[in-house]
Amino acid sequence: MDFQQSTGFIIWLTGMKKAGKTTLANQLALRLTQAGRVVQLMDEDGEAKFLIEGLGPSKDDQVAVVRRFGYTAKAVAKAGGIAVCAALSPFREPREQLRRESRRFVEIFVDCTIEKLMDRDGKEAYYKKAMIGEVTQVAGVDLPYEPPVHAELVLHTEQEALEASLTRIFQTLVDGKFIGPSEFGRLTGGLKPKRKGKGGKVAKEARPPKVIKIADTRRPVAKPVAKASAKGSKKKR
Repeated sequence: MDFQQSTGFIIWLTGMKKAGKTTLANQLALRLTQAGRVVQLMDEDGEAKFLIEGLGPSKDDQVAVVRRFGYTAKAVAKAGGIAVCAALSPFREPREQLRRESRRFVEIFVDCTIEKLMDRDGKEAYYKKAMIGEVTQVAGVDLPYEPPVHAELVLHTEQEALEASLTRIFQTLVDGKFIGPSEFGRLTGGLKPKRKGKGGKVAKEARPPKVIKIADTRRPVAKPVAKASAKGSKKKR
């Protein structure tokens, strides 16, 4: 064993609905379990949904989601396990507070353009309905989504395949000394981790991201922009 596997930690996946958090979380939990780790998967759209029953999209309720998930995740990590958490968690401060309370915390921002999120709507048409007001209280449309500023890793799921994203996550875990090089190989089918460059870990954003209008589809918006949306769409014509 080339790493102290008794040391637990938290992997926190945040991002807008349909960005790909659940798919990534399921694969992370599966592979880490197969590698011999004790893993607790916590997905707000999966079996862990019971932890947040009765909570809605309001800020107070979303803060409570992070607290409930965080309480369980910290217990798992303290016991030496790995808590893999997938939660919208749209507000920055609750995530930052959990980071401060957790000594071993890996935040992953699962980013995706609004255009791709709408493509993934399917029959539910979640975002399309939100755009025209048929559905309200949607993070990133008429409610805020605040991207992380201290994320260990940012994934752009519309640009890279699942396997590539997973490899980058495991590389980040090696860089942060959460797992060892040989464990990386078991998790990735025999690959070797890359050596750190001169800059060390993946570069982090130096300041909070600016407010993005919904018409600018390069990344999720950070606060309600109903009026700006109409203006942006008119320009495109």
